[in-house]
Amino acid sequence: MAGDARPSPGYYVAIALLAVGLLAGASLFLLLATRSQTTRPPIDISGAQHTACPVGSHAPVCYTFIVTNVGHGPVYAICELNAAAGTSATFDDGQLTKPVSLLEGQNRDLSVRVQADGSDTVSEPHMTCSASAV
Repeated sequence: MAGDARPSPGYYVAIALLAVGLLAGASLFLLLATRSQTTRPPIDISGAQHTACPVGSHAPVCYTFIVTNVGHGPVYAICELNAAAGTSATFDDGQLTKPVSLLEGQNRDLSVRVQADGSDTVSEPHMTCSASAV
């Protein structure tokens, strides 16, 4: 076949780039599809522990939560209090939310003051924290 034209070198370069792109895309897909799903939060929050209130806090009941970084590397968390029905709860600084920075393996005690809102019963609050790696 004397009249057949040969493909140019650019054609071969384009085919090679296409093959490399497809290989890279397939590799990324497999890495994302087979990675381990970590559903465990990077922090652990202990249950509310009844503690003595500091003098001058004007709160009848106080609790302490221990927040621990169980992840790998430093963590920044924002913890929020949820008071039980008929009570109000605040951190020791009077706020409802508290930012917490923790290094790997570090823990921090968060003091909470609880007051009854017109009732004689004081129930322990609940605390949730949303954390992100730093």
